[in-house]
Amino acid sequence: MKVGILSDTHGIFREEWTARLLECDYLIHAGDISTKACYEKFGKLGIPVYMVRGNCDVGSWARYLPEFLTVKIGGKIFFIVHNRADLPFDLTEADVVVFGHTHLFEHTERFGKIFLNPGSAGQPRGDLRSMAVLELRGDSCDIRRILL
Repeated sequence: MKVGILSDTHGIFREEWTARLLECDYLIHAGDISTKACYEKFGKLGIPVYMVRGNCDVGSWARYLPEFLTVKIGGKIFFIVHNRADLPFDLTEADVVVFGHTHLFEHTERFGKIFLNPGSAGQPRGDLRSMAVLELRGDSCDIRRILL
């Protein structure tokens, strides 16, 4: 099972992403979608999409996006938030913590948990445009950074 993970698209949806995203069974967007048009394009991919609100997600279209979200995918519990600084103290239940905001790719494993920032798919800051694909195989997780 593959989970595509994006963040910080900032109103950009490149059509060349579509084929790569459709290889995934699920999509997680860690916020800063920035426009209703971009939000709607992700929603029309035909796969389950989980999104949270980033600091640039304003307006009526973003009103119902949660600030954080916990979702179970393939037996793993994902905790999703835009800014890592907003993580709750207790992440006992989480297996994978997904965040964005810095526009920099980060993958660390601590305390038996995966912490993952896919970087910015839309507007990098001192880094390359990227996303991540997390592949679940039983109890193992394989994470690949995909340059866009």
